[in-house]
Formats: sequence, structure tokens, C-alpha cells
Amino acid sequence: MKGKRVSDEPVFTVLNPVAEEPEREITPLSPRLDTLAGKKVLVVNLHGGNDEVIESVAPDLKAAVPDCTVEYFRTDGGFGGNPLTSEDWARILDCDTAILGHNF
Repeated sequence: MKGKRVSDEPVFTVLNPVAEEPEREITPLSPRLDTLAGKKVLVVNLHGGNDEVIESVAPDLKAAVPDCTVEYFRTDGGFGGNPLTSEDWARILDCDTAILGHNF
């Protein structure tokens, strides 16, 4: 029996399928605000449409945080539609924070 295999079945090796991800630092786009009091908030309706729903966020937010300024803004750009114009970007960047809503 010298040199004879125990089994004629093939031999398989099982590997761990879990990948090893390198550690990476996550950098958020912008820090979260501690409060909306005294801040300018822009509620942006991207693509337009659904005006009733998205527009209702502005007065509700103003009622919840009376010390903030809330403005509703409707644009036809963003999220796969027309690109945002330079005027859109200027308006968005002029506020402390923005809430984006869209209509697909």
C-alpha cells in the first residue's frame, strides 16, 4: 500500500472569503451644526415638483426653531436633471445649511 492515496476524491482547501480592508479616515463634507438657532436654512426643491410636500418643511422648521431664518427655494437642476446654475450654487452656499428635497 505504499504510495496509495486514502481516497480518490479531490482535495480542496477552504479560504476565508472576508476581505481585509485598509483602515481609512472618513472626512465628512461639512460638520453638523449644534443648533439651528440664529442660522439661515435653505430648503431646496431639486427638479421642482412635489412643491406642497417639500415647501411644507420650511414653515414647520420655522415653527420648531423660531430663531432661525428659513427660506424655500425651487430649482430645476440637480440629481441627474439639469445641472445647477452658478446662481443656484451661490444661493445654496450663502446659507448656513441646506435641506435638499427632490422629485423623481
